[in-house]
Amino acid sequence: MMTDSQVLLLDEAKEDLRDFDGATRKMLLKAIGKLRQSPDQRGEPLGSRANGNLTGFRKLVVGNRDYRIVYDVRDDGTVVVIWVIGRRVNSEAYALAQTRIELYATDINKKTALLGLLERVRYP
Repeated sequence: MMTDSQVLLLDEAKEDLRDFDGATRKMLLKAIGKLRQSPDQRGEPLGSRANGNLTGFRKLVVGNRDYRIVYDVRDDGTVVVIWVIGRRVNSEAYALAQTRIELYATDINKKTALLGLLERVRYP
């Protein structure tokens, strides 16, 4: 029996979601729900791009290829962290993901918040 993964959204990703209208938000939430099962099999792996390196992250294409959910799956597969929910246009979602990843890597408060979030999942 396969156990479901927990799906966590960074606060910034929650804000991303709030920015969409009701119908789009509903469609995005449905896609996010699908990440609970086999998240490492869903979406496509991202790699190095001209504007940054997203190796280790995945993208889930939603809608008529209009939206992207950028996420990573923790090593044991039990936790998914959603970093960005954005539009496809002009690689907006990828640029935003790169910015957030760099911020979380360099800002000790952001890093601490993420580690705390992951710890609460591991040891509720």
